[in-house]
Amino acid sequence: MGGVYLANNDILVWIVAVAATAFVVLCGFLIALLRTAQRSLGTARSAMQEVKETVEGLQGEVKKLAESVNDVADDLRGKLKSTDPLFDAVQDVGIVLSELTGTAREAAKGFAHSVRKQAASSEGQQRIPSWLQWVVMGSRVATSLKQGWNERKLDSN
Repeated sequence: MGGVYLANNDILVWIVAVAATAFVVLCGFLIALLRTAQRSLGTARSAMQEVKETVEGLQGEVKKLAESVNDVADDLRGKLKSTDPLFDAVQDVGIVLSELTGTAREAAKGFAHSVRKQAASSEGQQRIPSWLQWVVMGSRVATSLKQGWNERKLDSN
């Protein structure tokens, strides 16, 4: 029995030795893993520091750019406000021209009507005065020009 006991002790010693060796190897791998993780964290920390410095550098540039854009916008607003009287004047000129052309149109209609009336009243007479013949001819030319102008306007639209 003493031999069996000794063999059991030897087995136990071997098991403890294998377990201790496995523990040492495991600790070695854990140490290597922790060192790799430490290097990765150092690299990440360095990258974060570079990003932080870059962002801080860009903040100043962005602030300067925003101030410049605001200055340009203020300048543009001022210049646009200074052109308001010009556009008001252009609008007034447009209104005056519209009224003027309306008045001229009405005057031309009245003149043409009176010429036609004069021509109609003088048709019964044998001889039409030469000035009236010129007026009738001018009226016909003006009417033709107006019709051509209106047709051209319609074609361009």
